[in-house]
Amino acid sequence: MRDNEKIVDYILDAFGVKGANRHIINGHVPVHVANGENPIKASGKLMVIDGGFSQAYHKETGIAGYTLVYHSRGFQLVQHEPFTSAADAVQRGTDIKSTTQIVEMSSHRMLVADTDKGIELKKQIEDLEELLYAYRHGIIGEKESKK
Repeated sequence: MRDNEKIVDYILDAFGVKGANRHIINGHVPVHVANGENPIKASGKLMVIDGGFSQAYHKETGIAGYTLVYHSRGFQLVQHEPFTSAADAVQRGTDIKSTTQIVEMSSHRMLVADTDKGIELKKQIEDLEELLYAYRHGIIGEKESKK
């Protein structure tokens, strides 16, 4: 079912998620990479980001998990290789090996102004500018502080 784009679209529609770049992020479900499973499903609309970071899952999944990175240009999926421990990595001078896969890139860089928070901040700026105008033109006076 997770590979079926129509089912994923139905779920997104049911939750009122609109737009061309809508996604479901599914965590805490092991991805069996050793068996050829891909964490990107339903034409990129569903991403499974927990490939088994817990050492108990390493043999089952073949990897040490995924991290989904979202930035102003799009999504990247980082696949982590298993490691024994941080102490062992320091002693051997090794690091966690990771592979980065670009999932989706946007032609338009997402700016803060393009987000819901950006719209909220623009409204606050407009309100402050109106307040400043009213103060400068004597429409409102300075509020006296209570001592």
